[in-house]
Amino acid sequence: MRKARSLLILAALAGGSALAQEKVTLRFTTWAGGDALKLLQSLAADYGKRNRNVTVEVESIPFGSYDQKITVQIAGGTPPDVGWVAERSVPGYIASRSLVNLRSTVASDPGLVLNDYAPASLALWTRGDALYGLPFSFSPMLVYYNRDLFEKAGIPTPATLLKQNKWNYAAFEASASAIKKASPGAYGASLFRLDPQNWAGGILAAVYSNGGDVFGQDAASCALDTPGSVRAFELAQRMMRDGTAPRLGEQVTFASGRLGMYADQVSYSAQLKDVNFKWDVAPMPSGPSGRKTLLGQAGYAVFSASKHQKEAQDFIKYLSSRAVMQRTAQFFPPPRRSLLNSSTFLKNPLISEASLRDAVLKQVGSARTLIVPTNWTQVNDVVVRNLERTLRPSANVAQELGRVCNEVDAVLKK
Repeated sequence: MRKARSLLILAALAGGSALAQEKVTLRFTTWAGGDALKLLQSLAADYGKRNRNVTVEVESIPFGSYDQKITVQIAGGTPPDVGWVAERSVPGYIASRSLVNLRSTVASDPGLVLNDYAPASLALWTRGDALYGLPFSFSPMLVYYNRDLFEKAGIPTPATLLKQNKWNYAAFEASASAIKKASPGAYGASLFRLDPQNWAGGILAAVYSNGGDVFGQDAASCALDTPGSVRAFELAQRMMRDGTAPRLGEQVTFASGRLGMYADQVSYSAQLKDVNFKWDVAPMPSGPSGRKTLLGQAGYAVFSASKHQKEAQDFIKYLSSRAVMQRTAQFFPPPRRSLLNSSTFLKNPLISEASLRDAVLKQVGSARTLIVPTNWTQVNDVVVRNLERTLRPSANVAQELGRVCNEVDAVLKK
């Protein structure tokens, strides 16, 4: 009898061991590309070596269609287990209960010290006591500039103008015009990314610095027709009309060497590793309301429809560890203050420490996150649909943005 009981206990233990070692494959979605994607793939492989029963498959989806594809996958019962979530998508995912509360997971790991995170980086992910993601990127919009084109035009660079306290939007526009005259095959500058769906980038730095906004208080009304917003869009329209900026959707990249200035985040530098021209970064120009740039955020989240939530949360703990964030800091300014202000972040292989201090560290304090309503996708569709009409050469920008706001306000009331 005693022998039989022992055999049963051994069998139970064997069964438990087999369950613990059950093979799990996690799907990890991101919009990273280039060397940043290679780094994530390397981190996933390292995690797999530490956890032999887990394999992490990294899937890269273009940013412009990322949320749409994730939403379709969730609805179709084939969600990713863990993935990147951009700041403007967070409210919608939380409202639809698509993300797992990570509070207990974080509390169980002494290495995930939330006090080390900049408070502003966690506010977006917090609802009451719940925490629906851990940010990994805390990145202000900055200006990339082509030093060769500036040299050919014989004009001071943004860095030089910054030292002279002359780096403002008037100087930005004048520099773009000078570059166009000196290099007719190039453009002076662009405040927009290639995909109009992602219009809410560099132009928002101009909007904020001119005293404008996208939404009113609590994102309950449209503010794109306020005077500051109109001034920013009129600047963009004027530069397109003069030929100093490419038209909306025109496929001219900074990496091509045909663009004097371009607004993006530090992570974009990964695409400039092999270009054959000299470049640098600077903070966004200042405007009548000061130097107020857009603060981009992105975080790791576990999708609530995942069948492997335990393993997915453990993978997030690994990605958010100090050691791993030190590795990702070369592409993504870390929200952990102990890293953001350390040599770990400032020793970037492509950007000098002085430029990173000016363009990132000194901008973070005054940078603003775009807080959006839960139906941001519908609002964004309205803006995108009207953007080309608003920026056409003959358009009355104030009237056009007024029409946009009428449509947006109707969406916000639904």
